[in-house]
Amino acid sequence: MSLLDYQHLNQQVKNKLFEISYLVSCFNKIGDTDISRYAETYFKNILNIIYERDGWNFEKAIKINQDTYDLIDSENKVYIQITSNERQKKKNTTIKLFEEKYCNDEFDVLIILFIANSKPKKTEKKTEFIYNDYDITEFASLIENKCNPTELLRIRDILIAQSSSNISNTQTQNKERAKEIKITEKEFHRCKKLEKELRKELIFEKYWEHIDSKELAKYPDRKFKDSRFILRSIEDKSYPNADGNSNWYRTFMYDFYEYGILIWLDALFGTTAIVNEKEEWYVEEIRESNKEIPENCVRVNIRILGKLPYTNIVYWHDGDEYYNDYHLFCKYLGVDNSPYDEIIYRYENSLGYFWDDLDIKKKLK
Repeated sequence: MSLLDYQHLNQQVKNKLFEISYLVSCFNKIGDTDISRYAETYFKNILNIIYERDGWNFEKAIKINQDTYDLIDSENKVYIQITSNERQKKKNTTIKLFEEKYCNDEFDVLIILFIANSKPKKTEKKTEFIYNDYDITEFASLIENKCNPTELLRIRDILIAQSSSNISNTQTQNKERAKEIKITEKEFHRCKKLEKELRKELIFEKYWEHIDSKELAKYPDRKFKDSRFILRSIEDKSYPNADGNSNWYRTFMYDFYEYGILIWLDALFGTTAIVNEKEEWYVEEIRESNKEIPENCVRVNIRILGKLPYTNIVYWHDGDEYYNDYHLFCKYLGVDNSPYDEIIYRYENSLGYFWDDLDIKKKLK
């Protein structure tokens, strides 16, 4: 391969990486994170080529609700997280969770790949493990420095094949997606404005100065002035009356998340789940909570949370002549004709914190 061919090949790889980074950023802005999750697959294949001569071989994480890494090489104790979230908080949280869960005896190397054109600032704190992170430009340089022409060609083929079939299938699809992004840009700005309004209105000012951090970690709803509110469908005609066809009810806010508000669906009663040795699980009926559990199973406390995205919130106001609670008017376009994009089941760990979700794919009933 001539030097000119090599330079052209290297530029092709960079162009595809930058294209992927841009598309991921655009779709994440409108709340579509599917493309980020899919990106993990072909970045796994690329990383296996980059580190092939180092003897590293990555597989996707298979542990239940693994939120601190996406790829793992168990033999060499190397862990990689792939994310488009370039906030400093994301990086600090990932490092902290690794230190708490794996640092003692389970891993030696942590790498974070930010699918973005920037990354959080350098960490000054010394760690007991090897830590590296890359933004998309640095990742492109890593490929150029570590890969020979044959390896570079394999990476180019992965990027072209995968992006052609799954991200930018044809020029027509690219044009349609660009049009869709342009149309939804107005909606994106509406959602950001709504988020700013709700955070200012619903949360105590400087709540972190008045609420103990450990208490807040266990009960994030305590940052709200009043977590109880009225959830209403924009199509509901029955309010303030209630019947079998009503699409409004009282419920509770739990916390904010990146794309909306977490709603605490079982706030008024404790809920438990039974988890077996295969990490399969089911929610216990309230009347069953005192029964003896099956062998090789554990009972865990859970919180059932609905993800209410800003895109489904149309309007809000602070009370009326019937109920003094906040009212959120929503589009019921989510799961089971609800406004929720997803229902998650967060379980209590040994320290009493509800930080991790049960794997919905392993829910038995």
